[in-house]
Amino acid sequence: MSKILLACDLDNTLIHSYKHKRQGDICVEILRGNEQGFMSSRVYDKLSHLPESIELVPLTTRSVEQFERIKLPAGSHTRAITTNGGILIENGVQNEKWREKHLRCAAELMPLLKKLHAELEGDPLLNVVRIVDDMYLYISCSDPSYVGKFMDRYESIPELDVMASGRKIYFLPPKINKGSALHQLAEKEEFPFTAAAGDSTIDLPMLEQADHAIIPESLDKLLKNPSRSVYRGDGDLAEFVVDTLAGLLDK
Repeated sequence: MSKILLACDLDNTLIHSYKHKRQGDICVEILRGNEQGFMSSRVYDKLSHLPESIELVPLTTRSVEQFERIKLPAGSHTRAITTNGGILIENGVQNEKWREKHLRCAAELMPLLKKLHAELEGDPLLNVVRIVDDMYLYISCSDPSYVGKFMDRYESIPELDVMASGRKIYFLPPKINKGSALHQLAEKEEFPFTAAAGDSTIDLPMLEQADHAIIPESLDKLLKNPSRSVYRGDGDLAEFVVDTLAGLLDK
């Protein structure tokens, strides 16, 4: 295969939190002076020596600020897409044309997002209520058991994609998603083959858009894309991702 664009989610796909740290893992994120995010040493080494035929593009729902805390291996990537597809960063600089296009999409729904923010702010069951990079709203529940309560109340908002991931709930403008971002990037660059790796329902638009999807078993019944590699183990999804890439290159 001549060249592969790999759009890869970060949290719980390529990196994992300190709660799941194992011996030999490498810290790739510091938060308020504490080690927060980790990557297996094997994955770190593989990303440090990616062949020229693979371009890694991290594609994350994280804000720009949250993404910039992560220190991926030197030389592993030159571009990244944050804010659920809303912001393209090239060599450390935001692509203004890309950003402005998505800000216009978000502006159409900003009155609704601000109304929800005002409604939810101060709720004792929530740790965080935040509008991210002027593009979407997310909340974080103080306990995972509260997620169902808020989803029951808000998931049927017709103007937004309301999605849960762990203890967080995202209120997303439908036009700003990872699948659209992958399509725009691949079309612009005319990549002959795209792969995508992700672990949650927020990643599904990206996984459906890709020529080949790399997923955990939990997404197997939700994904329509027939071209997929499914991780059925209980170890490190990231290691499965890099191993699958090696197999794709051999085809």
